[in-house]
Amino acid sequence: MRCMMLVVALSAAPACADVFNGGFELPGTGFQSVGAGATFGGWTCAGPSGIEFVHATPSAQLPGLEASAYEGQYWIDLTGVGAPSGIYQDLVTTAGVQYEVSFAMAGNVWSGAQIMNMNVLWNGGVAGSFSHNTAGRTAFDMGWTVHTVTVVGTGSDRLQFQGLSGSQAAGVALDAVAMRVVPAPVSAGVLAVGGMLLARRRR
Repeated sequence: MRCMMLVVALSAAPACADVFNGGFELPGTGFQSVGAGATFGGWTCAGPSGIEFVHATPSAQLPGLEASAYEGQYWIDLTGVGAPSGIYQDLVTTAGVQYEVSFAMAGNVWSGAQIMNMNVLWNGGVAGSFSHNTAGRTAFDMGWTVHTVTVVGTGSDRLQFQGLSGSQAAGVALDAVAMRVVPAPVSAGVLAVGGMLLARRRR
């Protein structure tokens, strides 16, 4: 048993970095416009204009809104008001460790057909660029797509989603942001040591 525990300890992954409120369900107080520089629900609006926490609840003005979220009852519109904007969150990570960031992306369907573009930034650098076409989509079929990017922790890092297109009050839709450690491959040396220790134990 001691030998097996040694192999597990040598190959164990570092602790995962947590994204707070990745589904935007908190604080759960309904529609909320967040201006540039303001923090709400653990996320800060990066500007240049505002974003909106969208509450997926029945609305006479927005047919089908209650069915629009990827998960839960909230999502983010990165062009909540004015120009395309962004949100960010500062994270505590483990330096040198790879992380996979996943998220669901669609677009606000109540403004007609648009191509929605978004960058994912890690410490200010572009980690990935993504597009979504709202043509033919409805609130009942937003076309949510899950994407991922891989990043490397430095110990303290900023994850940002930057909307690049959209009309007033209708931009990139974002939901279900999550982050996990990318497991490091177990080296041949560790496997060899484990094998020798187990072989010795069997004798």
